[in-house]
Amino acid sequence: MRSIFTSLSILTSIIGLIFIIRGCVHPAKYHKELSKETSTAVRVTQVYTEATHVVVVGIGIVCFGILIAVIGTLFHVDDWKNLYSRLIGKTEKNLSGTDETETLQREENEN
Repeated sequence: MRSIFTSLSILTSIIGLIFIIRGCVHPAKYHKELSKETSTAVRVTQVYTEATHVVVVGIGIVCFGILIAVIGTLFHVDDWKNLYSRLIGKTEKNLSGTDETETLQREENEN
C-alpha cells in the first residue's frame, strides 16, 4: 500500500517539477521580442504572467505530491488488515448466528 502512495507521490512531484522548469524557461522563448526597444508593456506583462502561471501550477502539483506522501505515511497496512478481518469476522459470525437460530426454530417446530 505504501509503495502505491510512494509511486504516486514521486510521479506527481516529477510532473510538477516539469511544469516549474517550463515556467522558468518560458520567457527565454520570447528573448528576441522582449529585448527590442519597442516591446510594449502589455506584451512583457503577458509573457511573464504566463510564466508565473505555469510555475504556480507546478508548485501546486508538487504540493499535491507531498500531500499524497503524507497520506501514505498515515496509512498502515496492518490497520487495513485488522479492519478487514474484523469486518469479515462480524459477517461470518452473523451468518453462523442465523444458521443457529434457524436450526433452533426447526427443532422447536418439530417438537
